[in-house]
Order: sequence, then structure tokens, then C-alpha cells
Amino acid sequence: MSPHTGGAADAGIPLAHTVRRPWTDLPAEVRAAVEQRLGSRVTAAVDQTGGFSRGTAARLRCADGSRAFVKAVTREGDPFTVALAEREASVAAAFTPELGLPAPAFRGVVDQGGWLALLFDDIEGHIPAVPWRPDELALTLTALTALSERATPSPVPDLPVWGGALGEWHGWNRLLADEDPLADVPAWARRNSARLAAAEQWFPAATAGDTLLHSDLRSDNILVSGTEVTFVDWAWAARGQPWIDPMVFALCAAVQGHPDPQSVLLAHPAGRAADPAAVDSALAALAGRFVVSARQPATWQTAPVRAFQRAEAAACVRWLRARTGWS
Repeated sequence: MSPHTGGAADAGIPLAHTVRRPWTDLPAEVRAAVEQRLGSRVTAAVDQTGGFSRGTAARLRCADGSRAFVKAVTREGDPFTVALAEREASVAAAFTPELGLPAPAFRGVVDQGGWLALLFDDIEGHIPAVPWRPDELALTLTALTALSERATPSPVPDLPVWGGALGEWHGWNRLLADEDPLADVPAWARRNSARLAAAEQWFPAATAGDTLLHSDLRSDNILVSGTEVTFVDWAWAARGQPWIDPMVFALCAAVQGHPDPQSVLLAHPAGRAADPAAVDSALAALAGRFVVSARQPATWQTAPVRAFQRAEAAACVRWLRARTGWS
């Protein structure tokens, strides 16, 4: 399924997209192992372009009429990408039907010929339009509310804490320690950089919690089918405060054209109940991380990621300025 851009390109809205290796380019032994796992020969494949990973992603149709979704990465490529695939497989295996989570059913792993392939049920649906339409935004928020309720406390054991290595979330502090001129950030952020650095230091305590989080709720990780919404791509699953997923979703919606992330956050019960200072701390930490990450060298492979990170940093700063009222 290709992203429905809804004029996003014309509006200058960054899209999560990449150049992927098509299904037909996978080694024959890998494709044969996938077919064996599915129990039927693959007769058609529709390659996907959403997201930032360069691994294979395709919707498959089999000779027996069944459908599946496959994600595959080579073990000879980026170790980080392989680690994410392995993590997603372990998380997906823990999503039993009894949990009733809005996630695709997992059909297993194929580890063959130097490739790791994850198999899921193929969800009949489409990626939401960006800029976000009010009806699809409302449906997604309803599904996210249900997810937060079912996922507190987290039904998946041994999930990492949201945020991972804390050093990656001290961007403002590192920039100030290096006496960075902050020439690439808005003037408001330069004036308030010390406040942002102080806010992000509270990040671990502000975000600690025991709710299962998706952590990466961009439009390309959401499928809408009628009134049903499914969240896909759980590689970044973690545990933390229940307002984190609504905050991340609101931020991504702002990056992709929504004018008011605060209203999106407050449309979720956990967002309304959140400690404002805790949300400010998380947004400050996100902004600092995105500023630092967006400065990394961009190749033709990573340029879309860097563009999205720059947009995320700018959206965080705009939102914080509106939330805090700092001079």
C-alpha cells in the first residue's frame, strides 16, 4: 500500500518513504522458505514504500487465496536494522489474540540464506491521508485510547524503558557544553536553550511508567479500514507513561500538517491527565535529540530521515513555545 499523500508533497510536508528491495529480488531460497511457512505459493506481490527502512516490505497473495505481509532484512547489512527486526519479532510474538491489541497477527519468522523475514496477516486498509483528515484523526485517537487502556499495565514482559540510552536525550546539554552557536535552531530555542537543557534533564523520571507503547506513531505505521484502525511496525515498542504515545502521535501529526498538536494530545484521556511539566520535559528532550540527529551527514539513503528529523525538531520547538509561554 502506498502512502496517500493528499497533497502533502505540494504542501512541503515530509513523508516517511524509502527505496526498498522488491520481493522478486530476494534470493530464491528465501522466497521459497517464506512460501513454505505460509503453506502456499506466492502468486503476486505488491512492494511498499512507506517508512525509512530499506528492507523488503511487500503484500503477498498466495495460490490458495490467502494474503500475508512480509518484511525482510539482510543480515549482511546494517546491524542496527537487523536488531530492530529481531526486536519486532520478539514483540510481535508476545501479542497473543487474547490481548486484543490493534496490531496485525504474527505468522512467524523465516531465517534463511542470510535474510531475516517477518510474516504477518495482511491488513486490508490504507495509510491515512496527510495532512490529516478529521475523520481519520478521530478514528486513530479512538483506537489509541483503547490501546492505552488494554496496555496498562504492559502485557508484554521485559520491554525496554521508553527512551533507551539516556545520553541520547541530553542534546541541549551537550550542545551547550560544547558552546554550540545553535545557528540552525529557531531564535526562541536559542534564547531558551538553558531552560530546554534543564527541562530535558528531568526526562527519565518524567516518562517512567508501565504502559505498553508503540513509540513510533507516524501515519505510515497506521492503517485505516472502515472504522477499524491497526497500528503496525512495533520495532520500537517500550514501556512508559500512558501519555507518551498520544504525545508522539500529536507531534507526528503536527509534522505532517496538523496545526494544533496540543488539541490532539488533549483529545486522549491520558493526555488530559498528564503532568504538563512532564510532557514539557519529554518534548524538550525530543527536540534536542532531533536537532542533534538531523545534523548527521545525509546520504541518498538517509536524506528522508534527516528531513523528517528537522521537521520534528521544528514542530517540538513550536509546540513547546505555545505550551510554556517562555519569552
